[in-house]
Amino acid sequence: MANSVTEALKSGGTALIEAGTGTGKSLAYLAPIVAAGKRAIVATATIALQDQLVSNDVPLVAAGLESDTSVALLKGRSNYLCKQRLVEFERASGQEQLELLGGKSSNAVDVATIKEWADSTETGDKEELDPAPSFDVWRAVSVGADECPGASRCPSGGECFAEVARTTAAEADVIVTNHHYYGLDLASGGVLLPEHEAVVFDEAHHLPEVLAATCGTDIGGGRLRSFARRVRSTLTDDEAPAALDRSAIDLDNLLRGSIGDGIELDTDLVSTLVSARDRVDSVIGALKKIETTEGSDAAAKVERATVTATSLVIDIDGIIGAGESDVLWVDGGDANPVLKRTPLDVTDILQANLWGERAVVLTSATLPDGLGVQLGLDETTEIERVGSPFDYPSLGLLYCATHLPEPRMSNAREAVRDEMVDLINAAGGRTLGLFTSSSAMREAADDLRERLDMPVLMQGDSSKQHLIEEFKANPETVLLATLSFWQGVDLPGDTLTLVTIDRLPFPRPDEPVTQARRDKAGRFAFKVVDLPRAQMLLAQAAGRLVRRHDDRGVVAVLDSRLANKKSYRWDLINALPPLKRTKDRDEVIEFLQALDHENS
Repeated sequence: MANSVTEALKSGGTALIEAGTGTGKSLAYLAPIVAAGKRAIVATATIALQDQLVSNDVPLVAAGLESDTSVALLKGRSNYLCKQRLVEFERASGQEQLELLGGKSSNAVDVATIKEWADSTETGDKEELDPAPSFDVWRAVSVGADECPGASRCPSGGECFAEVARTTAAEADVIVTNHHYYGLDLASGGVLLPEHEAVVFDEAHHLPEVLAATCGTDIGGGRLRSFARRVRSTLTDDEAPAALDRSAIDLDNLLRGSIGDGIELDTDLVSTLVSARDRVDSVIGALKKIETTEGSDAAAKVERATVTATSLVIDIDGIIGAGESDVLWVDGGDANPVLKRTPLDVTDILQANLWGERAVVLTSATLPDGLGVQLGLDETTEIERVGSPFDYPSLGLLYCATHLPEPRMSNAREAVRDEMVDLINAAGGRTLGLFTSSSAMREAADDLRERLDMPVLMQGDSSKQHLIEEFKANPETVLLATLSFWQGVDLPGDTLTLVTIDRLPFPRPDEPVTQARRDKAGRFAFKVVDLPRAQMLLAQAAGRLVRRHDDRGVVAVLDSRLANKKSYRWDLINALPPLKRTKDRDEVIEFLQALDHENS
């Protein structure tokens, strides 16, 4: 893998590398970068990997190669405390503070904690706060990129945490960031990140989805309400914020019935959006008439409000001007539906701002077939698969429960739970149960808690980190979760010997963006849209089991289609770690019981 990365660095080309668990892929791309003295950005999908790169991997490689390579972590502006917002909050009236906190006076206690932390933190990064602040609290003391007027026009600009992070990154040799931030940089034409000679996208299987999101736009009633709340204390006339609130209600009412669905720009929706745009425009006009003293809090509020309003206008225009290659759909919940514009094709942006501009490495433990084509690379660009050092056939079993009914059958969920009870009892707990839907997970949690004599944890009961820590602390535990636990969760050792997957993770037929991609692919839709996603997610889920060379256990796929569907079964099986395959339930039960006896 290091040789392949080296070639990409020399040629300024692109390498797609699937590196199985245990390969040491971060060392394999960092060593050539450090050795070549290349300035590089590493973009990841998870905070855990970012922390690992900054605190361990880059320093380790630099020390090993006797290099003075420096590393910096850079996140989006909203991840950092805004000192100016904190100052303004403290000076605001009690009513203003209450509005900023979403109407919850109890949140004021958390702001006091943040103020105390602000005096000691060096980074201002909210990840330092434990427990993490609520959305309303952090929103009251931070700003997004669509609000900040810049350090030169802010009274607290000289001590801005976000600006310090950007300055530090500008001087670093290796900059670690996330996919979303890099996507925003591409969409903006490169104004967010420093010049660099190479970029590595680790966990690159997330990239198409993230880039589509960052190149799109969204608008919802909640965003209009938030803007109205922020400008109410700045404008002397309360009519403009009240008008924004009315637009928010109108937009919510139009969107609420279409959550999770695609939506058309009909007359009512366009009229509502145009009205909202006009009302935002009127706020911009009112802000221009306000006389303030340069460098004052009032001037900072006006500047921020103007930037926010301008961003709102741009995004509303982006929705109204959606083209044939864009998908309009509604996300969120009944309380805050959001209208999103997602482009189906981001290849023009990538070809203009990425491919050919610098060396690019895309890597992950699992890269789906067709990833390169999705991202605008030539069809001849192949994925190099470097495998894994683990001896999978000796470490465990891949079990397909062929006797279970197919998922569409009415008794399928009950049959899956029955199978899980027997497997979990044989394993003595030590189980991560993965589900493709929240309803199936909740049904299983209710059922298993009655039938198993061991703790059953469920995603949503507590924070993700707390659930993981509790699972690791007690081997006789079952953890049930949905898609966010299928990847990026590291549970090495004998606390996990069984991973169950309730059904093959094909995308839902009613997902608007996925359906639009199917329509575009035509008769090849299953092969280019549905199958690669299922390959990637299934491989990621199976990858939770073996994290070290001595991890042992069973991956149990409780969906008989993995064995019975001749048209695609081998596409899925070949994407999985090469564990010994079996359909023999008794063999699996005996293997799990033996492991439980060894570990007890």
